[in-house]
Amino acid sequence: QDTVLKAGETWKATYRAFGMQGTNTASVELSTLPPINLGDRLRYLLDYPHGCLEQTVSCAFPQLFISKLADVSDNVNKKAEENVRFALDRIRHFRTSDGGLSLWPGAVYVDEWASPYAAHFILEAQRRGYSVPSGILDGWRRSTQRAAQNWSPTRQGGYYNNDLMQAYRLYTLALAKSPEMGAMNRLR
Repeated sequence: QDTVLKAGETWKATYRAFGMQGTNTASVELSTLPPINLGDRLRYLLDYPHGCLEQTVSCAFPQLFISKLADVSDNVNKKAEENVRFALDRIRHFRTSDGGLSLWPGAVYVDEWASPYAAHFILEAQRRGYSVPSGILDGWRRSTQRAAQNWSPTRQGGYYNNDLMQAYRLYTLALAKSPEMGAMNRLR
Protein backbone atom coordinates (compact mmCIF):
# COMPACT_ATOMS: atom_id res chain seq x y z
CA GLN A 1 0.00 0.00 0.00
CA ASP A 2 1.43 3.38 -1.02
CA THR A 3 0.28 6.53 0.71
CA VAL A 4 1.39 10.09 0.11
CA LEU A 5 0.87 12.50 3.00
CA LYS A 6 0.76 16.25 2.72
CA ALA A 7 2.23 18.46 5.42
CA GLY A 8 0.27 18.09 8.67
CA GLU A 9 -1.67 14.99 7.57
CA THR A 10 -1.69 11.74 9.51
CA TRP A 11 -2.21 8.20 8.36
CA LYS A 12 -3.46 5.18 10.20
CA ALA A 13 -3.53 1.68 8.83
CA THR A 14 -4.65 -1.63 10.13
CA TYR A 15 -2.67 -4.66 9.27
CA ARG A 16 -3.48 -8.28 9.73
CA ALA A 17 -0.68 -10.69 9.00
CA PHE A 18 -1.48 -13.53 6.65
CA GLY A 19 0.08 -16.95 6.55
CA MET A 20 1.20 -19.08 9.44
CA GLN A 21 1.85 -17.21 12.65
CA GLY A 22 5.56 -16.68 13.24
CA THR A 23 6.46 -16.94 9.52
CA ASN A 24 5.04 -13.64 8.32
CA THR A 25 6.64 -10.22 8.28
CA ALA A 26 5.78 -6.68 7.30
CA SER A 27 7.82 -3.60 6.62
CA VAL A 28 7.18 0.12 6.54
CA GLU A 29 9.18 2.44 4.34
CA LEU A 30 9.13 6.18 4.94
CA SER A 31 10.58 8.62 2.48
CA THR A 32 10.41 12.25 1.48
CA LEU A 33 10.48 11.05 -2.14
CA PRO A 34 7.91 8.92 -3.97
CA PRO A 35 8.82 5.20 -4.11
CA ILE A 36 10.97 4.14 -7.04
CA ASN A 37 10.37 0.39 -6.76
CA LEU A 38 14.10 -0.21 -6.53
CA GLY A 39 13.71 -3.95 -5.99
CA ASP A 40 11.82 -4.41 -9.27
CA ARG A 41 14.27 -2.24 -11.15
CA LEU A 42 17.24 -4.19 -9.78
CA ARG A 43 15.66 -7.52 -10.72
CA TYR A 44 15.09 -6.20 -14.25
CA LEU A 45 18.75 -5.21 -14.56
CA LEU A 46 19.95 -8.63 -13.47
CA ASP A 47 18.33 -10.21 -16.53
CA TYR A 48 18.43 -7.25 -18.93
CA PRO A 49 18.64 -8.34 -22.58
CA HIS A 50 21.57 -6.65 -24.26
CA GLY A 51 23.52 -6.82 -27.48
CA CYS A 52 25.07 -3.50 -28.40
CA LEU A 53 27.78 -1.77 -26.37
CA GLU A 54 25.45 0.85 -24.92
CA GLN A 55 22.99 -1.81 -23.69
CA THR A 56 25.81 -3.98 -22.31
CA VAL A 57 27.16 -1.06 -20.29
CA SER A 58 23.71 0.23 -19.28
CA CYS A 59 22.93 -3.17 -17.79
CA ALA A 60 26.18 -3.56 -15.89
CA PHE A 61 27.04 -0.02 -14.79
CA PRO A 62 24.37 0.30 -12.06
CA GLN A 63 25.16 -3.20 -10.85
CA LEU A 64 28.53 -1.88 -9.67
CA PHE A 65 26.56 0.01 -7.01
CA ILE A 66 23.80 -2.51 -6.23
CA SER A 67 24.96 -3.19 -2.67
CA LYS A 68 25.06 0.54 -1.95
CA LEU A 69 21.55 1.12 -3.27
CA ALA A 70 19.67 -1.46 -1.27
CA ASP A 71 20.00 -4.39 1.09
CA VAL A 72 20.20 -7.28 -1.32
CA SER A 73 20.78 -10.96 -0.80
CA ASP A 74 24.12 -12.63 -1.34
CA ASN A 75 22.64 -14.27 -4.45
CA VAL A 76 21.75 -10.88 -5.95
CA ASN A 77 25.22 -9.53 -5.14
CA LYS A 78 26.81 -12.60 -6.71
CA LYS A 79 24.65 -12.30 -9.85
CA ALA A 80 25.50 -8.59 -10.13
CA GLU A 81 29.23 -9.35 -9.85
CA GLU A 82 28.91 -12.03 -12.54
CA ASN A 83 27.08 -9.58 -14.80
CA VAL A 84 29.77 -6.93 -14.32
CA ARG A 85 32.52 -9.45 -15.12
CA PHE A 86 30.56 -10.66 -18.17
CA ALA A 87 30.15 -7.09 -19.44
CA LEU A 88 33.84 -6.32 -18.91
CA ASP A 89 34.77 -9.42 -20.88
CA ARG A 90 32.18 -8.74 -23.59
CA ILE A 91 33.50 -5.23 -24.21
CA ARG A 92 36.60 -6.76 -25.83
CA HIS A 93 34.40 -7.74 -28.81
CA PHE A 94 33.60 -4.09 -29.55
CA ARG A 95 37.21 -2.98 -30.12
CA THR A 96 38.04 -1.35 -33.41
CA SER A 97 41.38 -1.56 -35.19
CA ASP A 98 42.46 1.79 -33.71
CA GLY A 99 41.60 0.71 -30.15
CA GLY A 100 38.32 2.59 -29.79
CA LEU A 101 34.98 0.93 -29.13
CA SER A 102 32.19 0.42 -31.65
CA LEU A 103 28.46 0.10 -31.03
CA TRP A 104 28.29 -3.47 -32.37
CA PRO A 105 30.82 -6.32 -32.24
CA GLY A 106 32.98 -6.37 -35.36
CA ALA A 107 32.00 -2.86 -36.51
CA VAL A 108 34.84 -0.73 -37.83
CA TYR A 109 33.87 2.74 -36.60
CA VAL A 110 34.26 4.07 -33.06
CA ASP A 111 30.94 5.08 -31.56
CA GLU A 112 31.47 8.60 -30.21
CA TRP A 113 28.98 8.14 -27.36
CA ALA A 114 29.30 4.46 -26.44
CA SER A 115 33.11 4.45 -26.42
CA PRO A 116 33.56 6.96 -23.55
CA TYR A 117 30.49 5.52 -21.81
CA ALA A 118 32.06 2.05 -21.82
CA ALA A 119 35.39 3.48 -20.68
CA HIS A 120 33.62 5.29 -17.83
CA PHE A 121 32.12 1.94 -16.76
CA ILE A 122 35.48 0.16 -17.08
CA LEU A 123 37.23 2.82 -14.99
CA GLU A 124 34.58 2.63 -12.26
CA ALA A 125 34.74 -1.17 -12.26
CA GLN A 126 38.53 -1.06 -12.02
CA ARG A 127 38.26 1.43 -9.15
CA ARG A 128 35.97 -1.04 -7.37
CA GLY A 129 38.50 -3.87 -7.70
CA TYR A 130 37.42 -5.64 -10.89
CA SER A 131 40.12 -6.71 -13.30
CA VAL A 132 39.67 -5.30 -16.77
CA PRO A 133 40.59 -6.90 -20.10
CA SER A 134 44.25 -6.40 -20.88
CA GLY A 135 45.06 -3.47 -23.16
CA ILE A 136 41.50 -2.28 -23.59
CA LEU A 137 41.97 1.00 -21.74
CA ASP A 138 45.28 1.70 -23.48
CA GLY A 139 43.70 1.29 -26.92
CA TRP A 140 40.65 3.32 -25.92
CA ARG A 141 42.88 6.07 -24.49
CA ARG A 142 44.92 6.40 -27.71
CA SER A 143 41.80 6.46 -29.89
CA THR A 144 40.01 8.93 -27.64
CA GLN A 145 43.01 11.24 -27.33
CA ARG A 146 43.18 11.43 -31.14
CA ALA A 147 39.46 12.21 -31.35
CA ALA A 148 39.74 14.85 -28.61
CA GLN A 149 42.74 16.49 -30.29
CA ASN A 150 41.04 16.51 -33.70
CA TRP A 151 37.76 17.99 -32.44
CA SER A 152 37.01 21.54 -33.41
CA PRO A 153 34.05 23.71 -32.43
CA THR A 154 33.86 24.90 -36.04
CA ARG A 155 33.33 21.37 -37.33
CA GLN A 156 30.34 20.64 -35.11
CA GLY A 157 27.39 18.98 -36.70
CA GLY A 158 24.84 16.40 -35.83
CA TYR A 159 24.62 14.35 -32.70
CA TYR A 160 28.13 12.95 -32.59
CA ASN A 161 30.41 15.85 -33.36
CA ASN A 162 29.14 18.31 -30.79
CA ASP A 163 30.49 19.91 -27.64
CA LEU A 164 28.60 17.51 -25.35
CA MET A 165 30.37 14.50 -26.90
CA GLN A 166 33.69 16.31 -26.60
CA ALA A 167 32.99 17.16 -22.96
CA TYR A 168 32.22 13.53 -22.11
CA ARG A 169 35.26 12.33 -24.06
CA LEU A 170 37.46 14.77 -22.12
CA TYR A 171 35.83 13.87 -18.80
CA THR A 172 36.55 10.16 -19.26
CA LEU A 173 40.12 10.89 -20.33
CA ALA A 174 40.55 12.90 -17.13
CA LEU A 175 39.10 10.00 -15.12
CA ALA A 176 41.67 7.77 -16.83
CA LYS A 177 44.38 10.17 -15.63
CA SER A 178 45.11 11.23 -19.23
CA PRO A 179 43.68 14.74 -19.42
CA GLU A 180 43.92 16.55 -22.74
CA MET A 181 44.50 20.12 -21.56
CA GLY A 182 44.70 21.66 -25.04
CA ALA A 183 41.41 20.06 -26.07
CA MET A 184 39.85 21.16 -22.78
CA ASN A 185 40.91 24.74 -23.46
CA ARG A 186 39.52 24.57 -27.03
CA LEU A 187 36.20 23.29 -25.68
CA ARG A 188 36.10 26.03 -23.06
